[in-house]
Amino acid sequence: MSDIISMNDMLGVASGDKNNMLGKLLYFSLSDLLIDKEKLTELCAGMGIYYAGDRRVSVSDAFKSATGDIKDRIVVKHFGQQQIYRVYCRDNEHTARVLSRELVKETLNRETNQYEKLANISFDKESGLFSYDNLAYDSDVDAAAYCRRAEELFELYQTCANRKQIETICLNFVRGLEATKMSVNGHLYFVPRHSMEKVDIFEDFMEALSSLNKTKSRLMANSIYIIDDAKQRDKMTEEFYAAVKKEIAEYQERADYLIKSGSQSPAIMERWVMKISALEGKKRHYEQVLRRELDGLDEEFESLKLLSQELSLRASGIRFQRAA
Repeated sequence: MSDIISMNDMLGVASGDKNNMLGKLLYFSLSDLLIDKEKLTELCAGMGIYYAGDRRVSVSDAFKSATGDIKDRIVVKHFGQQQIYRVYCRDNEHTARVLSRELVKETLNRETNQYEKLANISFDKESGLFSYDNLAYDSDVDAAAYCRRAEELFELYQTCANRKQIETICLNFVRGLEATKMSVNGHLYFVPRHSMEKVDIFEDFMEALSSLNKTKSRLMANSIYIIDDAKQRDKMTEEFYAAVKKEIAEYQERADYLIKSGSQSPAIMERWVMKISALEGKKRHYEQVLRRELDGLDEEFESLKLLSQELSLRASGIRFQRAA
C-alpha cells in the first residue's frame, strides 16, 4: 500500500526526509467536550500551550447549556409499525429567580407531529436548587433519566471547559504556527516547514484531551507531510493569498474602527499593531518557504501598514498625555 496521499492538487506523504518537505497538512475535529478546568490548566502548562485560565460560567449559561444538550432520537416498533420520537428540552415560562425548561417528546408523523410534555426542569438561583417535577409516565421514554442527565451536565458545565473554549485554545496554538487555513470547511491547515515540528505537540494535546473528556467523545488530529515541489508551492501560494486576504480585511476594519471611534485604550491599539506586525512576519516566512515574492497583496499590506503607524502614534500620544 502506497504512503502517498492525494487531496485534489495536494500531494502528501506519511513520512520521509523532512528537509524535502514544504510543511504539514494538519486536520483536527472537535466533538462534544467537557474538560475539568483544573486538569486542563495542568495539561496546558505541562505542554507549553497557552490557556487564559478559568472563566466562570454563570448558572444561567450552565443551565441553558445542560438542558440544551438533552437531545435524543428514539426508534421503536409497536405491532410491527415503526415509530420515531425526538426528545429534547424547550423553553417555557420562567422568572428572574427561577430558570425553567420543559422536557418534550415529539412524535414524528407524516403530516402533523405530536408533542407531549414529559417533565419540568428548573433551577432556583436564590436557593441554588436544581429540580425536576411533573414527570409523565411513558413506556418508551424514561423522563427521569433525561432529567438526571441534565442535572449532571449542569454541574459539569460549572467546573469544565466546553467545546468553544477548547476550540479557542486550539486555534490560538495553530495561529502560533503561522498556519494557513485551507479554503475548505472544517479545521484544515497548512503548517509551514519552520513550524511543523510543533504539530506533534498539538496531536499529543488532542490525545490527552480525549482521555480527559467527560462526554467520552473522541477528538481527532492527523497530519501528513506536504512534498516540496513546484506544484505544491503553487497550491500553497494560492491558499496563502486566499487566507491572508481575509485576515487583512479583518485587520483593516478593526484598525479603521479604532481610529474613527477615537479609542482611548493604548493597550488595545498596541495589541493590533502587534497583530499587524505578526502578519507581515508571516508573509516574510512564507516567502522563504515557498521560494517566491508574495507581492500579490502589496497594496493591501501597504494600506495596513499605514493604519498600524496611525494606531501606534495615537497610542504613544495618549500614554504621553497621561504621564504628563
